[in-house]
Amino acid sequence: MSNLEALRRGMVGEGPGAGWRETVGARVAEVEPGHAVIELDVHAGHRHEGGVVQGGIITQIADAAMGMALMTRQEDGMANTTMELKINFLRPVVDGRLRAVGRVVEIRRTLLFAEADVLDDRGRLVARASSTCLAIGGAA
Repeated sequence: MSNLEALRRGMVGEGPGAGWRETVGARVAEVEPGHAVIELDVHAGHRHEGGVVQGGIITQIADAAMGMALMTRQEDGMANTTMELKINFLRPVVDGRLRAVGRVVEIRRTLLFAEADVLDDRGRLVARASSTCLAIGGAA
């Protein structure tokens, strides 16, 4: 099965689940070659004491969108792991739906590069992330 097909099957609940998605409440909304979208409906459990969504939650969905986008362009059976991640937060989020849109920048033999924009339900840019990932063999 191709990486793209495996990711798409995961979108509809077939195959192994990702525990973090269940914990956070995120879902894979789109997976196309070089592109992946993770959505999250924000609730009180995502907010820190200041009343806004904790940055780690936003980073989590951006990282996942980038990693999945990269997997769609990797050789079947290969995966990746984040080596470096940078994220800039542009505006606070209190509620609504977030969409992390990941895209491939470049794929080399062992190093992979991706970016993601996190948008609120009004289409405003909430955060922009970039990552460098290491290509690895598929999960055991």
